[in-house]
Amino acid sequence: MAKKVIIGIIVLSLVYGLLDACCSGVKNMYDSFVSTHEEVLEAIDKGDLRKAKKLLPDVKKGKKYQCALLLIEEYIEIEDVDNAIYVFERITPEHCSMYEMKYESLYKTAQYTKEAVAMIYPALIKKGEYEKAWKYHELEYEDSFYAGNAPCYYNYLLDVMDHLCEQGKISAAEDFLNEHAVWFRQNVDRSSNAENYQQYSYRNMKTKLQIALNEYKVGAKE
Repeated sequence: MAKKVIIGIIVLSLVYGLLDACCSGVKNMYDSFVSTHEEVLEAIDKGDLRKAKKLLPDVKKGKKYQCALLLIEEYIEIEDVDNAIYVFERITPEHCSMYEMKYESLYKTAQYTKEAVAMIYPALIKKGEYEKAWKYHELEYEDSFYAGNAPCYYNYLLDVMDHLCEQGKISAAEDFLNEHAVWFRQNVDRSSNAENYQQYSYRNMKTKLQIALNEYKVGAKE
């Protein structure tokens, strides 16, 4: 009887020991995450963006996106859009697509994605990286070449043209228009369901964009 009691005590001691070890491990892991999160915020506050970027991958998901947005914002402010994109694409690759981000109830990273690209997209246009900027424009459909994304592409062209015209580069804006308006011919006019998007035909979009450009020309003369 005494022997069974001793064995029972030993077993219980082992179980309690294991539980204590597990709890301590979880607590240490949590403390580590919290500590890393605070370290990232501190590094950003001090302007040590390199350190913040290095520590960011170790921050747990919820806090990670908060820190990532702050870091992206800091990089954008110093016009380092390449590092801002690195944070978005390499450190948080689980972000949504430009189509998925409108479904906040379906995707946990939708809001994060939306806020991140709201900073990255205009920064790329400001930097003159117009082709890359299109990759960060919201889409109505997953395939960026689908005819249904014609309104998105139209707004993208307007954004670029606005930027060029505001810099006084009206001829460059006209060149950009002539070069990129063919998107509507290739992806709308030649689409199998072109009849559903007739208002976004090459002729209609080219006319609307040219009218917008002409308004800038008139304003420039005045």
